[in-house]
Amino acid sequence: MKITRISTQKKNTERFNIYIEREGKEEYAFAVDADILIKYNLQRDKELDDDFVKEVLTAEEQQKAYRLSLNHLSYRMRATSEVEAYLMEKETPEHAVKHAIKRLTDQKYLNDQQFAEAYTATKKATTPQGPGKIRRDLEALKVNKTYIDQALESFTEEEELEKVLKFLQQKQKELARRSVRELKQKLQQTLMQRGFSSEVSKQGIQLVFEEIEAETEESAALYQARKYYSKYRNLEPFARVQKTQQALVRKGFPYALVSEVIEQVKQEEADGI
Repeated sequence: MKITRISTQKKNTERFNIYIEREGKEEYAFAVDADILIKYNLQRDKELDDDFVKEVLTAEEQQKAYRLSLNHLSYRMRATSEVEAYLMEKETPEHAVKHAIKRLTDQKYLNDQQFAEAYTATKKATTPQGPGKIRRDLEALKVNKTYIDQALESFTEEEELEKVLKFLQQKQKELARRSVRELKQKLQQTLMQRGFSSEVSKQGIQLVFEEIEAETEESAALYQARKYYSKYRNLEPFARVQKTQQALVRKGFPYALVSEVIEQVKQEEADGI
């Protein structure tokens, strides 16, 4: 085989089409990246054999994987596992994936330790997530446990509590429709799902709710009593009251308060309010 012509691709001037002469006729052979063209000194009239072509095509696959990876990394910093997964989705040969990952790592384009630190700092600054959620995310990205531990050292307990308090203060308005006990239980579960520790979650809830006044609880109970008393309006009076009581007690309101607000709702209905 002998190279008869080399042309630049129209859509990508960094890639070149190689044409060869076979049995007296010109035919397209393969395409290569500019770096491969230079590295293997591909030029017109150069004689090629099968082993040489195989070597060139192997290098081309590796170069393509490297280029794909660079483009993928141009949008944001990524974990090594993300780049590997991206290349596999592109049906990149395994040898080319490994070569690209090593090259990118050597050039410091891939660094899971720095990624873990940057990811933690970003999530801490921009999301209502705790260290537990961040840890789970990094583990899912196959980041080394040592790197995760080191990165999360920057997430202090004081910062964790500050984020918990901010979240809880935004949720206080729900007391208009829930009992304190019900809301506490719900918020405890939510905070755990968001990755905050049980201890810090409990501490934050205690700080936020210790000053909740009795009238707030009464207001929420009254709201629920009106809702359920209206819902069961087609029942007999005794069953209507009983059903309303059961609904409010299940929501965590004290029995004495439940009886009190139901009486108030009954009076409001009698007065046509």
